Amino acid sequence: MLATSLVASSATLIAVPAAHAGGGDSRGRTETVQEGGKIYASYEHMSSGFRPEDVTLKIHEKNKSEVLASVRLVGTDKCPATSDCYESVFRSEPVTLPAMGSYVIDVVAREGQANEVVQQSTGYLNYGLNPRLTLSSDRPWASYDHRTVKVSGSLVAEDPRTHEVKPFTDVGIYYRAQETRAQGWVWTNDAGRFTTTEYYDENSPATTKFEYMFDEQYASLSLPFRKQELKFTVDAPTGTVTAPYGSEIPVRGKLTRVADDGTEKPLAAEVRIGTGSGADSVVTTGEDGVLATGYTVVQGGRVSVRPTESNWFTAPAPHSFTVAGPSRTSKLSKVKGTVDKYRKVTFTGELGVTEGSYPAGTKAKISIDRRSSGGSWTSTGTFDAAYGASFKASSPKKADSGARWRLRLVNAGVTGTGVTLGRTYTKIWNDGVSPEGVRKGATLTAKGGLMHKPGSTWRPYAGHKVRVWFKAKAAGSAWKELGSTTTLSDGTFSKKFTAKQDGTWQMRYTDTASTHYADHGSEDYVDVR
Repeated sequence: MLATSLVASSATLIAVPAAHAGGGDSRGRTETVQEGGKIYASYEHMSSGFRPEDVTLKIHEKNKSEVLASVRLVGTDKCPATSDCYESVFRSEPVTLPAMGSYVIDVVAREGQANEVVQQSTGYLNYGLNPRLTLSSDRPWASYDHRTVKVSGSLVAEDPRTHEVKPFTDVGIYYRAQETRAQGWVWTNDAGRFTTTEYYDENSPATTKFEYMFDEQYASLSLPFRKQELKFTVDAPTGTVTAPYGSEIPVRGKLTRVADDGTEKPLAAEVRIGTGSGADSVVTTGEDGVLATGYTVVQGGRVSVRPTESNWFTAPAPHSFTVAGPSRTSKLSKVKGTVDKYRKVTFTGELGVTEGSYPAGTKAKISIDRRSSGGSWTSTGTFDAAYGASFKASSPKKADSGARWRLRLVNAGVTGTGVTLGRTYTKIWNDGVSPEGVRKGATLTAKGGLMHKPGSTWRPYAGHKVRVWFKAKAAGSAWKELGSTTTLSDGTFSKKFTAKQDGTWQMRYTDTASTHYADHGSEDYVDVR
């Protein structure tokens, strides 16, 4: 625990805002003064409605009305009759009270007269001799590890009656921290102790001075804002790098900080990568501090890799590498596009270069583009492919009956040859299971029709297998195939089954030729009684 205790001299006294116990308009200000082993009330005259010699100070316990001491002001005869002595300060007669503590002062002017004025709760009379204020903090500094600091203190004083030194309880202490603009009042507890809490952020000042004032007592404590050392290592790339135009070279490293306990800990924080031209990329290291990202090569020059500045830490030296002037040498080869019966478009192929080299792990972003008849090319999604390796990727967009598809290296200006991908649409229609609401053991008929659209018109699709699937009502049940049937010349089909249990039925056309898409019919629930 850090501790300090300072007794203020007249040169160090600071103007403290009044701790009034209540509100009001233009009011006198009262506080405590002690001298020569005696305690006085100090009164600052702030009213033009009466004169200082009219004032009597009434002193009582908090939340009680019984007056325990009534004192007059001394030296009011020095206030000229021609002046209202506004803002003049007067001391009362010595105050004697039954016990050590904090009492409320009321100002009464022209007591007992018809024009009597009462100003309640104008301040506190702290009845205790030679108070001593000490401070301590729960840590020696604020940092990234410790962003909350508690400053605690204690206040003791001599009991004016017994001269026993004991805790000064339930009294107000003014505090401030100018650097953070914190200020206010804190009250001592039954042990004469108090605590204030300061919350730090990365914009906090290098040092915060906490000041506490109680009557003529002053104590301060300064806490530094301690930056932690950042350590940043980049394993790759280093030196001069050669890579194709538009490729993404791997950037690997780790960011750690030296914690307050001296150990190295990983840090998740932003890292900037670029030439400093304003187009730098910003990535965030993982919770393990690992930097695993890439840099897209579009020009030669020096590239910097550096953590984003933060006032929590000292900035480490940035890492840099040089990119050789890139050549447009990327190429796609062995590209093949297919579409399956569920309309999923898939491309396979290899990514490489016509000449030159690249770092291990270099990759490129590839777009799967689509163009409908009479339309323009648009991207349906992208994927990453590694140089020197084969790839396989599918588009998130489903195929239709015959649009054009291609691959395109997003940053390299390389496009593949377009290919038409599509199949003929099929449709299960007018399907269902009947009758509804049958008894167990009765016969059910699953029926419907299968059509296809080889041109612009739907036509019956004869001679093809349709499978009948069922899922029981019971929770956790899975779909299972119960049988199959073949479509007739008009495309219709039917299949009889024995009703066994409640559940959902569905007809599916999945045994397709390579020229046609599959289709699933609607789900039909049948209640078996």
